[in-house]
Amino acid sequence: MSRRSVPHFVASVACAVLIAAPSQSASAQKSATFLDYTTTVPASWTSRPPASSMRLAEYTTPVVNGAGAEVIVYYFGKGQGGSPVANLARWKGQFSNPDGGDVVEKVSHEAVADIALTIAEYRGTYARAVGAGSSAEDARPNHELIAIVAETPRGTIFFQCFGPVAAVDAARASYLAFVRGLR
Repeated sequence: MSRRSVPHFVASVACAVLIAAPSQSASAQKSATFLDYTTTVPASWTSRPPASSMRLAEYTTPVVNGAGAEVIVYYFGKGQGGSPVANLARWKGQFSNPDGGDVVEKVSHEAVADIALTIAEYRGTYARAVGAGSSAEDARPNHELIAIVAETPRGTIFFQCFGPVAAVDAARASYLAFVRGLR
């Protein structure tokens, strides 16, 4: 190779590396599969082992004001886990307001692919527990829950993002994209 052709060769290799880089980073994205539906997991989330066999996945979001939110994906079995209405009532019952007033509940409905989504949001003092609720000692003020019931032909998947309001608000867009990305 002549001295004149070396810079041209180096420039060609550098150009090829730059062209390949975006596809390499795209393939490095994390994905998750639930009941044969796949979605992209936000790169900023940290995965942890599920705490029970009913949990398909668990993640933590980046810390905001000293705390992150948790994202849990549940599957109880085909036809199990209760109706969206029953779950909405249970989740609302886990929240209270310091003034004793009604807890605000925001509910919306969407569809992605062949999946019906019920999205519910709650804010206030959160007494999170399995079943109908937990004791007053477990209550956490200034918390938020965004719960999504995903009714698929293969079964119902339950998604929850919860934690301090600031952390959940910061994770809102990535969490909704995570669930809406199911294909």
